[in-house]
Amino acid sequence: MIETEMTIQKLEEPKLEEWDELTIEMRRDLLALDLRISLFVGAVQNFKYESLLKPIPANYRKSDGEADIKTIRELVSRLPELPIRDLNYKPDPQLTTFMKTFFLNHNQQLSLISVEELKRQVGGQIELQIAPRWIFQIDHVSRNQQTWERRKASSSSFYAFHGSRFENFHSILNLGLHQHLNKTALFGEGIYLSTEQSLSLQYSPCGQGWSKSQLGPELSLLAICEVIDHPDVKRRGSRPSTGSMAIPDKYILVTNNELVRPRYFLVYTRPKVKTVKVTSFVERHKFVLFLSLYVSLLLAIGLAKKVAV
Repeated sequence: MIETEMTIQKLEEPKLEEWDELTIEMRRDLLALDLRISLFVGAVQNFKYESLLKPIPANYRKSDGEADIKTIRELVSRLPELPIRDLNYKPDPQLTTFMKTFFLNHNQQLSLISVEELKRQVGGQIELQIAPRWIFQIDHVSRNQQTWERRKASSSSFYAFHGSRFENFHSILNLGLHQHLNKTALFGEGIYLSTEQSLSLQYSPCGQGWSKSQLGPELSLLAICEVIDHPDVKRRGSRPSTGSMAIPDKYILVTNNELVRPRYFLVYTRPKVKTVKVTSFVERHKFVLFLSLYVSLLLAIGLAKKVAV
């Protein structure tokens, strides 16, 4: 009996502390964690934070059920800049629990990849007309993903772009895309995608993220989604509903969110505006003008003496 207990004790893995888990995640992919924080901050700063942050854990809600946004924003302001250079740094328990709750997601994993790796994985199905600054791959590990893979095995799939406002990407990462949340219903309710990157980028303006981010404080994101080919996926010429307009070229409308999975995030930064110093004519020819003025002054003095004589 004693031997059995000792064997079980040896097999048990030591339980990691919350901060240790966060430290491992930082070492695995620092920029991926940075992006998670940036997307979260983008949602927190927006006036629609209540819907953008769903689901919000009970310990970050007030007694009336609403999000305790004051506490959440205060904790965000205390987040340390990454990478943490102080080897002895360890946040207080409240901040540690907050970081683990919102930034350690075991349902999907973000990983930084190269353009070459993206092209290899999508097999030339999409064309990058505008190169992003960073590309992050999303690996889904939830049970829902297993259902998705089984469904995909019995059909074909393809890739398409999806553009949205920056503050929406925290929800897109954690909950996926949902047709009932779409506010742009040009051709009916559904998830709007495109085969052309530049078209989707029009729906992805730069948004304010995390001021301490290594990626930059203002970002624009574009999702590359994998779509299972199905009758609920409407393409050029289709009419999603009676009376609706026909879908034009390069647009795709998906009326079943179970058919779409965000696979990659393309991250763009706001280009820095170069300040060009506009100099005046006087500044550009200062020496010549001063010399001419000096010579003119000498001539005037010489002329005045002659007149006086």
